[in-house]
Amino acid sequence: MPIRNLHLEYKFWIVELNFFKEMLRIFQNHLESISSANPYNKKIRPQIEHFQNQFLLQWEAIDELKHDLNISEKQLAAFTRDMAMVGYEFERLDNHSSVREKFLTCRKLFNELKEEFHCFESEMN
Repeated sequence: MPIRNLHLEYKFWIVELNFFKEMLRIFQNHLESISSANPYNKKIRPQIEHFQNQFLLQWEAIDELKHDLNISEKQLAAFTRDMAMVGYEFERLDNHSSVREKFLTCRKLFNELKEEFHCFESEMN
């Protein structure tokens, strides 16, 4: 993939990860509302704790991935500076496949958690 496309892809990923974090905030607030509305319902307590833990784990995974993306972006910028005199726009870097794989896994896990939480919410109605 050409270098300029990598930079754009990283930007898109960061925006998407920030969106995931905002969604997790919304989910957490809604979970707290469900918990407050059902203070004596011991049947849902394990599910509430499950989602609290999953939201926290997902948050941490997103932070770690954003950190990895920032490191990759810095490496890309350094490479671009170093290669500026030799026509870097024609260079291809394929070494970010592990970061891409992490991102795709994070996206998949987030979507699965979102779906699971929506099912839980619908059971509460």
